[in-house]
Amino acid sequence: MLVEATLDFPEEEVDFLEKADARGRLARITAELDEVLDRARSGALLREGIRVVLAGQPNVGKSSLLNALAGAELAIVTPIAGTTRDKVSETIQIHGVPVHVTDTAGLRDPEASADEVERIGIARSWAEIAGADAVVFLRDLTRLGEPDYDDGDRSIAQAWPQGLAGSGRLIEVFNKADASMQRPEGDAIVISARSGDGLERLRERLLELAGWHAQPEGVYIARTRHVQALRRTRDHLERAAGLAAQRDAALDLFAEELRLAHDALGEITGAFTADDLLGEIFGRFCIGK
Repeated sequence: MLVEATLDFPEEEVDFLEKADARGRLARITAELDEVLDRARSGALLREGIRVVLAGQPNVGKSSLLNALAGAELAIVTPIAGTTRDKVSETIQIHGVPVHVTDTAGLRDPEASADEVERIGIARSWAEIAGADAVVFLRDLTRLGEPDYDDGDRSIAQAWPQGLAGSGRLIEVFNKADASMQRPEGDAIVISARSGDGLERLRERLLELAGWHAQPEGVYIARTRHVQALRRTRDHLERAAGLAAQRDAALDLFAEELRLAHDALGEITGAFTADDLLGEIFGRFCIGK
């Protein structure tokens, strides 16, 4: 209403937006929306979970890690390279959040294998990686420093899907801490899938990456589309705030951003707009004949 008043009476000297503290009210609305978005994001995680792919060279312990996370012998574990030829998936719970974990075939140059089944498995591994919410790059502490092994890890790192390495979705994990005194530099996660050491830190990292944190009150059990609509609302409000801060900004653009924010919220509430009504009328009746 304040924006419409200013648009309808541009000759008036009264700045309706300034007088009613429109910018302050917009800031407070944005802060409240951030709180709702935070809880809705956590609610969407509770409802739908995250997809995590275990990736790495053969025999680094991916199947052992899946079994350790699931608390059951789901995947076959042997010292033979290429034991896992197809994906093995299981859904586990971490603080109530469903985590869909997929063990994949060991990554290596497909031409290095004469087994057609393994080559298909490697191709499927890369397809799973491309669609994952998080990728655990599992490495073997006992083989660090071996030229062939280090070259294999470098080849994998160079082949990640575009944008994965810098997106925060990639988690570097070093396994077999119980069998090696070596420790990597930096803040990489060190675990032992056999003894369970470090697994709790990995679980917490997965939740952190997904954006989950414990809420002091109840969360909203939202769907992904609800979260997306809230994010669009937030974007439009942010652009509106930027326009409001400019003295010479076009007021009609400011009003349009507010309208778009309102429409995005309407996707959640099921609001029936004037455009919806006109569409319903023209869709049901033949007017003008």
